[in-house]
Amino acid sequence: MNITPLDITQREFRRRLRGWDPEEVKAFLEGVADELELLVKEVTARDERIQRLEGQVAAYQEREEALRKTLYSAQRLTEQLKETAKKEADLIRQEAELQAEKLLEEAHRQAGELQAQISDLKRQKVIFEAKLRASLKIHLDLLEGRGEKLANPPPAPSPAKGDAPPEAGRP
Repeated sequence: MNITPLDITQREFRRRLRGWDPEEVKAFLEGVADELELLVKEVTARDERIQRLEGQVAAYQEREEALRKTLYSAQRLTEQLKETAKKEADLIRQEAELQAEKLLEEAHRQAGELQAQISDLKRQKVIFEAKLRASLKIHLDLLEGRGEKLANPPPAPSPAKGDAPPEAGRP
């Protein structure tokens, strides 16, 4: 049964002989009604405060859940970024290794070509020196008056394999 302060103050009792003093009962009931009114106001205020606080708690819980989801997303994104960066680093390293291998192969190829050129130049030098010596000997013999040797010149050194034979008529 819900009793309001108004119910208490407006309550009428039957009168009997030798009953309670109506004024005293009325004063007591008014005091009880006032007290009940204060309690109802306190309860109402507390209920409102509880509802407000529950609303705040719900809002905080929603924020907490949103933060939790955001944190989880950030962690996943961080892991994805790390994985992507690692893959990119691996690709860059592989490309650099391939480039280095190509450069090394090219350097070896060029070194081989240079070695072949050096060998060829050394061989040509030896041939040139032999031809020059032969030519100088012929000229020296001419200067010394040995014309008779011109009729039978000394044989020129044989060219190395792959060289063209010496040109005729060249000293």
